[in-house]
Order: sequence, then structure tokens, then C-alpha cells
Amino acid sequence: MEANRVTEIKVAHLHPDQVQRYEQLHRDIPAGNERHMREAGIVSLRIFREGLTLFMIVESDPSLALPDRVIDHALEEEWHLLTGKCFSKVWRDASEIYQLHEATS
Repeated sequence: MEANRVTEIKVAHLHPDQVQRYEQLHRDIPAGNERHMREAGIVSLRIFREGLTLFMIVESDPSLALPDRVIDHALEEEWHLLTGKCFSKVWRDASEIYQLHEATS
């Protein structure tokens, strides 16, 4: 199952006065949002913060995505509106510059 996994790293920046709001929003994510992520094949999603910079690590497995899933656009739009106000720079892909591979014998 690990062979199907895809890892993405994203970076965003918060407005200085929105740090607490952003963290509060993530303390109680609506169950529907988490269900949407799982139905999309997301196995793990972690967000880290250093100052105003956010790092998101998303691990997904496309083989776990439900092909006929129904997306609640209103729910997703509401979440993006709530969190979007917090960003001075929205999520963008981070470039990988190094990867340590497993040792071979």
C-alpha cells in the first residue's frame, strides 16, 4: 500500500493578526471536511507553524480515493472563506531539494 502514496509539501503565510484565529479553526475542523479529505484519498495531513509560516504535509493514496464521491461545494467554500482570510500568501507547492533514500546493502 505504501507504493501508491504521494507526498506533497505546501507552504503558506499568515497575517500577523490571524495566527490565533487560524489555529482555533483547526482545533475543531468540521467532520464533513475531514470526511471529504479521506474520500479524496488523503491518508495523513499535518500542518506546522514557524512564526507566520505554515508548512503542510499531505500524504495521499489515489487508490483509496472514492471515484464517485460527492463533493459538498458549499462546505468546502465556507472552509476556504474562513481560513482564506488568515493568509497573507496562500498555499503553494514547496520544492524538494534533497531526499535521503533508504540504505542499500
